[in-house]
Amino acid sequence: MVWDAPKDRRRRRTRTAVLDAAHRLFTVNGFRATSVESLAEAADVALSSIYANFPGGKADVYLALAVRLADEHAATMTGALARPGVGAAAAFDAYVQFHRDEPGAFRLLGLTDVSDADSDLVAEARTRIGETLRGVAATAAAAIGGPDAQRRVLLVWAMVNGILALRERGLVDAVTADALLGDARASVAS
Repeated sequence: MVWDAPKDRRRRRTRTAVLDAAHRLFTVNGFRATSVESLAEAADVALSSIYANFPGGKADVYLALAVRLADEHAATMTGALARPGVGAAAAFDAYVQFHRDEPGAFRLLGLTDVSDADSDLVAEARTRIGETLRGVAATAAAAIGGPDAQRRVLLVWAMVNGILALRERGLVDAVTADALLGDARASVAS
């Protein structure tokens, strides 16, 4: 699969260079405005190397990047939740910080820029990302504990995503978004 790291060291290095370049270019220019040629140039690889590693071209690069980001998100959250005495507020902070550090995460994790027509792997990537994110929610619920932990995690997840989406769409300014996140965090901590 395009999201599995190749065993060969050179192919792994090429794959990483392409995904890192895609991360930068998709964040700055967007998926549609980024050409495969600009990806190859930014990654300092031959165009044929992209197709050798990602047979579906740019769409497969996008999918592999989205899966990698989901895995990184899971690792970040698992790491934050593994610390002794971590509660809901710390998990909240880790989640918000992840999205602040990764402004394109919503688009990528939601596979917003690709459709089933772009690659045969879209449905499989959607399933894999969904399983990863459900795993993060289950880990958070287990760390928080209590009879309604899963429901609370899902409620907070929806609340934070809603606030961040309002900010991303320009429906609220940064000050208002931060105030809303503060209110949401206070409700989690209580």
